[in-house]
Amino acid sequence: MDVSSLNQKHEDILHKYLKFVQGTVYTATEEYGSDKFLDFNEILENIIKYTNAFNKLIKTPSRRAEWAYMTPNLMLYATIGFLSGVKTDSNADLIDELSEDLFNTTVDFVGETTDILEDIKIKEDMQKKILTNHKAKNEHNN
Repeated sequence: MDVSSLNQKHEDILHKYLKFVQGTVYTATEEYGSDKFLDFNEILENIIKYTNAFNKLIKTPSRRAEWAYMTPNLMLYATIGFLSGVKTDSNADLIDELSEDLFNTTVDFVGETTDILEDIKIKEDMQKKILTNHKAKNEHNN
């Protein structure tokens, strides 16, 4: 799946997170056959299409942060809902464990995304400062 990302590092962690989510659902649906897993993959594809389309509309840096958190949040809620739908008395412990792992992994992913956004902001601020200093120097030389 082609996933929009902030940079290569973000793309790498997005793919890792996506594989984790798919693995979680695969584990939860093993007793149901491949149909349930394939159904969930359609949900993931729709989330990715939506967030990719939203990314194309972004015009300001503040919206970029909003977009960067959309993918994990939408996937978390979709997966928790899906896991709740396949939960039975016989698999309740497994589903609860998978849900807890999903939550913790999503929190970690969001933390890594925050770090990437902060690095991007620092780099942009440094570039603005350099450009501002360069312009000021040129004005004094003229």
